[in-house]
Amino acid sequence: MLTQANIPSWYEGLNKSGLTPPGPVFSIVWSILYALLAIVGWVLWCSRNESEMRSVFYLYSVQMLMNWAWTPLFFVLHWTGLSFLWILVMAGLTGLLMFSQTNKKKSLAILLLPYLIWLLFAAYLNGVIWLLN
Repeated sequence: MLTQANIPSWYEGLNKSGLTPPGPVFSIVWSILYALLAIVGWVLWCSRNESEMRSVFYLYSVQMLMNWAWTPLFFVLHWTGLSFLWILVMAGLTGLLMFSQTNKKKSLAILLLPYLIWLLFAAYLNGVIWLLN
């Protein structure tokens, strides 16, 4: 795992929010969220040739690339301020994705809701780390 070597020495020593869940919670939540994101991605992939869905597919792709890039920004480079802004942009893109689907494929917006909520919570946790350290 990309972050394995950096977590014990760096992350564990940080001042964190009292609301920070235990480590295993992150693994469980992200497993569920990635399953939901995979479903959304699959539906968008299958719809990518529909003219109105092409831009939605690209927006989803950019958001996912940002998701994958957040981990090295935070855990490897230790750029807590940039990673905080990064995750806020991710949440904004996710909100835009949800809004774009409310009239077309409402189920996609519903599948993205837990992810958006977790992103906002993660942004809070990231922001607290940035401010306290």
